[in-house]
Amino acid sequence: MKLSLLAAAAAWLVAGAAQADTFTITGALTSTDATFNRPFTLTSLSGVGTAVHYDTFSFLGAAGGSYEFKMAPGAGSTVDTFLLLYAGSFDPSSPLTNLVALNDDVPGVNYSAFSYTLTAGAVYTVVSTAFNNTDLGSYTTTVTPVPEPETYALMALGLAAVGLGVRRRQRHMG
Repeated sequence: MKLSLLAAAAAWLVAGAAQADTFTITGALTSTDATFNRPFTLTSLSGVGTAVHYDTFSFLGAAGGSYEFKMAPGAGSTVDTFLLLYAGSFDPSSPLTNLVALNDDVPGVNYSAFSYTLTAGAVYTVVSTAFNNTDLGSYTTTVTPVPEPETYALMALGLAAVGLGVRRRQRHMG
């Protein structure tokens, strides 16, 4: 009985410390989607992606902290992804306004990923798009919190407590 209560308490500590916003957006860039001149850097527009199709997703950063943003082609898709993050709203007629992060080809070709520290209570807009004007296809974009060092410390403490409980139980049974 003590072991299960200890394990439940450790799990509650770890889960409580790790709670944050996690989003998974699945979609497809199609020829009927709106287009815009995609940024190339935080301060310049692309000369290649001058009319790329895009999808947007806005969310409230309820929990602040470091987050990882990833975009990957969907199953069977060869779309060369390009991922952008805006603090606040996204205006396709002014694509550099509010732009705070972007990426192409990390961790490899056709994939996009970056980390960004969100402010609690602020609104953000993720723009899932492509590198070239003709890139179309399905994709998955994910937004996940990066665990803080304290979360790892709590997990280690919880696992140690469970291990100690198991060891004590084995001694009393043996």
